[in-house]
Amino acid sequence: MNQPRTIAGFVFYMGLFGLQRLSIKRCALSILIFFGTALAQAAPPAPTLAQRYRPGIDVTAYWVSEKYDGVRALWTGRELLSRQGLPIAAPAWFTAGWPATPLDGELWAGRGRFDAAQSAVAQAVPQDAQWRALRYMVFDLPGHPGGFGERLPALRHTVAALGQPWVQAAPQWRVASHGALMKQLHDHEKAGAEGLMLRRDDAPYRGGRSDDLLKLKSFEDAEGRVVGHVPGKGKYAGLTGALIVELPSGQRLRLGSGLTDGLRRSPPPIGSVVTYRYNGTHPGGLPRFARFWRVRADAPPPATEIQGKSASSAYLSSASSSQ
Repeated sequence: MNQPRTIAGFVFYMGLFGLQRLSIKRCALSILIFFGTALAQAAPPAPTLAQRYRPGIDVTAYWVSEKYDGVRALWTGRELLSRQGLPIAAPAWFTAGWPATPLDGELWAGRGRFDAAQSAVAQAVPQDAQWRALRYMVFDLPGHPGGFGERLPALRHTVAALGQPWVQAAPQWRVASHGALMKQLHDHEKAGAEGLMLRRDDAPYRGGRSDDLLKLKSFEDAEGRVVGHVPGKGKYAGLTGALIVELPSGQRLRLGSGLTDGLRRSPPPIGSVVTYRYNGTHPGGLPRFARFWRVRADAPPPATEIQGKSASSAYLSSASSSQ
C-alpha cells in the first residue's frame, strides 16, 4: 500500500464531507502516528556491535558474560534474523510462544562446537535433530528503553516466563578490576570458551559499533573474502599453498598457515568468507602473523547474489565444503 497517497486521499474525502480543517489535521496526524508506529514495530532491530577491550577502561562500569562461539540471531518478535538481516529458517517448535518483543542472542551448540551451530543454521530446510542440539543464549532486549542494568532483570523475567530449556538467559556478572577480568578470561579460555563480552551498565541498546559493548579475547580475528588460490610447492605440490583473501579495506593477503590437508585438497571456493586470526597489524594496516581459522558459512555472498534469497539459501551458496 502507498501510505502517503492513502493518507492524502483520506484527508481529501473528509474535506468533501464538510469536516472542519482542524479536525482534518488532527485525524491526519493520528493516521501518520499510527502508520509510523506500525513501521517502527515492523523494522528489525539493528544489532549492537562490539569494539575491542582496551586496558584503561573502567571495568566496574560493565557487566561481563561469556563470548559464545555460535551464530548471532535477532528475534524481531516474528522471526529470527542473522546479523546481516537475513531470515534464519528455524523449526516452528523452536520459536513457538516467543514474545512479540525483540530478543538478541546467539544460537549456540556448546564450547568448541561452532561447526554444529553453523551447520544447523545453514540448512534451507531446518533439521530437528540439529536444532535440538542448539540453545538460544539471550543476552539483550533491544526494545527495552533502559540501560543494560535495567534491561537485565526484564530479560531474565522474559526468558523464565517462556519455560523452554533451549532458551536461556546468558549469565552476566560484575568484576572489580582489570586484573580480575584477565583472570576470568584465562579461566574461561582454558575451559574452552572463545572469550568474554562486556556490556556497559548504563548504556541503552543502540545499533552499530561502540564502547557500549566490548569483546575480550587472547587473539584478534577478522574476516575476508577468498578471491584466489595459490598453487602449492614442495610437499604441497598439486595442492593449494595459500588462499588469496580480500579484506573489507580492499587490501589482499595470503593465508597459508592454518590450512589443513583437507582444505588444501579442496579449498574454500572463490567468494567464500573465511575467518583468520592475527596478532596486531603492520603500519600499512595488514594483519601480522595471519593464519586461517575457519570458513564462515553463515556469512552472505556478495549482494548481487543474495537478492530474493533466505538466510539459509544464502549461507549454502557461500559455504565451502560466523560474531
